[in-house]
Amino acid sequence: MNTLIDTLFNDIHRISPNKNSRVKELGDVYTSEFELAGFCKKDITIRIADDTVTVTAKNKERQKEFKLYLNGQVSEDHITAELKYGLLKLTLPKRSVSEGRQVEIK
Repeated sequence: MNTLIDTLFNDIHRISPNKNSRVKELGDVYTSEFELAGFCKKDITIRIADDTVTVTAKNKERQKEFKLYLNGQVSEDHITAELKYGLLKLTLPKRSVSEGRQVEIK
């Protein structure tokens, strides 16, 4: 199962070699946690573009940046974030899979 998650998020620790983040699969959502002790809510920016989530934390003393590659597996419009005790938690709902439909030939 971890291989699947690693594949879906394609080298999640590329920017953070000290592994200050982790991804878990919990049923119909993925969760990702980032250790951001010393940063407050106003220091953190979360941006979604080109199927990638970029988390940037910057204050007067230091800066951290993390990237998650979603590979089309996450519903980007429904991502939520919560910061509590220096731990940023992203909830990434899985994109729903449609059963498909039949196309009529004209």
